[in-house]
Amino acid sequence: MSDTAIKKLPDFQQITLHGRIAHMELVDYQEQQFLSVVLAHTISENTDVRVRFTNSNGLLTAFNNGNLVVGQELTISGNIKGFRAFYMKDDALTPLKYPELQLRCTGYIFGSKPQVKPEVAAPKPEPTLEPLPF
Repeated sequence: MSDTAIKKLPDFQQITLHGRIAHMELVDYQEQQFLSVVLAHTISENTDVRVRFTNSNGLLTAFNNGNLVVGQELTISGNIKGFRAFYMKDDALTPLKYPELQLRCTGYIFGSKPQVKPEVAAPKPEPTLEPLPF
């Protein structure tokens, strides 16, 4: 007699990534609000990917409080939901500039925020009483 039951295998699709937040937006869907985040992650010296995930608890609260900004470092862990490298444009497959990894976020750690560049005022010329030549 053979065993036809499907065996549950370990989930090897878990991943932990570190990168900078490239884009965030609030989304309202079916009377619920969540934060859609795109993280820029560098795999190697000349290979970058974008990691897309959503969150409706801690990251959403941090975003609403102003504690989560574009450019901030973020380490996330989660399960891979999908991978996308092409999209349809005018009935033709077009490659994405950066391949996209889609995750179900299970944990995150905040990193450093980008440094604020101080505004440098342009030096004002000092007034003189000398006549200007024409």
